[in-house]
Amino acid sequence: MIHRFISSAVLVALFCASGFAADLANVNRTIAKEPAYKSKPKYCLLVFGLEARTKVWVVQDGDTLYLDRNGNGDLTEADKKVAAEKQEGAEEDQYTFKVGDIRDGMLVHKGLTVGVMKIDHMADLDEQVKAFLAKNPKGRGYLVMVEMEMPGWKGTGVGGRVQQQTFADDVKGILQFADKAQDAPIIHFGGPWQVTLFGAHQLTIGRETDVVLGVGTPGVGPGSTTYVNYDGVIPDTVYPTLEVTYPPQKPGEPPVQERYELKKRC
Repeated sequence: MIHRFISSAVLVALFCASGFAADLANVNRTIAKEPAYKSKPKYCLLVFGLEARTKVWVVQDGDTLYLDRNGNGDLTEADKKVAAEKQEGAEEDQYTFKVGDIRDGMLVHKGLTVGVMKIDHMADLDEQVKAFLAKNPKGRGYLVMVEMEMPGWKGTGVGGRVQQQTFADDVKGILQFADKAQDAPIIHFGGPWQVTLFGAHQLTIGRETDVVLGVGTPGVGPGSTTYVNYDGVIPDTVYPTLEVTYPPQKPGEPPVQERYELKKRC
């Protein structure tokens, strides 16, 4: 007997923003000028807007973050160095960098923040995190968030901006900044939205499992999906429908399909 393994669904949101995805795979990943780093740098590239025209390099150098605010590729300019905020009780290699505003053409995005954090507490509930920490016991997770100015949309951020952020992982894996610029993950803010699984899911016959969905923009590399805070953005009456195909219970029988309307939000 096959147990119906969808017991509940935690809904983040359902919506699709108009626009076509930019070709992130062919984005130029060269940096014109870099400072003398004091430790081994970690690279990430942020792109903004539907067409990803605004490109902002982010490089973590221990407790210092270099951020290419004006997108000219020169990380040695004075205003591109951000010191980590000291947090009482924070363990080694945990940092919060509060960058502030990012200009994207005529738009101004607010509150860009980059976090480097422990993710041990997630291991019991997230198999990807558990496997990552087994190989990298001192590994850290990354988080990038910003309040996006998006004409035509009204969120709960400053001036009605839409809050968007990465999490420690997504369906592709754990977000990690890269050792080389050419291998850097590309994180896309303000890009086309799509419904996706919120992290990796393992659906097992005979066990109850929550299916968690999110709305966001996929990037390049594990953990690079930017999820949208749906409060104020997506109407409460908009729900996705999940269709599950179960294998036949007996040879020769057709598979069984069931549909679930997902109404619960977290």
